[in-house]
Order: sequence, then structure tokens, then C-alpha cells
Amino acid sequence: MELSTLDIADGATEKWLTTYTEANPKRSVYAFCLDPRHPGYFYLCFKAGHNARVNSWPVRVVPNAFELMKSPYPDMKALCNGFKLRHASEMTRRG
Repeated sequence: MELSTLDIADGATEKWLTTYTEANPKRSVYAFCLDPRHPGYFYLCFKAGHNARVNSWPVRVVPNAFELMKSPYPDMKALCNGFKLRHASEMTRRG
């Protein structure tokens, strides 16, 4: 799911991610966005470098955890680390 298909107010998150990667072209960046259409969910929005597109993955809030791609993470630190590992794995798999 691309961020541009989401209902994000004024595109502020997409603009921030793009501005950050323009200033730091070799870095990746991520941010969290509320999902106003689905209570109990938010988006982990990210841009993996200057030339990459802005993307997002839905995160579900469950009791005592966050769920990303059907895997539970007990806290934000674990969620962020799990995201980084999954994204790296996706990039390796795609070649």
C-alpha cells in the first residue's frame, strides 16, 4: 500500500519523509501515522532512500502488543526493530 492512497492530512508525512531523504539521500526514514478509517490501526510509513517511493505497512494495536504482518511485538522498540528486519529481508528477497 502506498502512502499516497491513504487519507493523510495535507500529505504532511509524505512531505516530511521526502524532505528528510532529500537532505540525507543514503538514509532511510520512517514515521507513524494514524489510520482514521480503521480504529485500532496505524501505519508505519517509510521511505528507503532518496530514490525510493513512500510506502506504508498497517500496524494493528492488540492487547499488550502491536501486530505487523501477523507478528506480535510487545513494545515500540520491538516493533521498530522487527520492521527493520522485515524490510531488510524484503529487500534481499527482491534482489
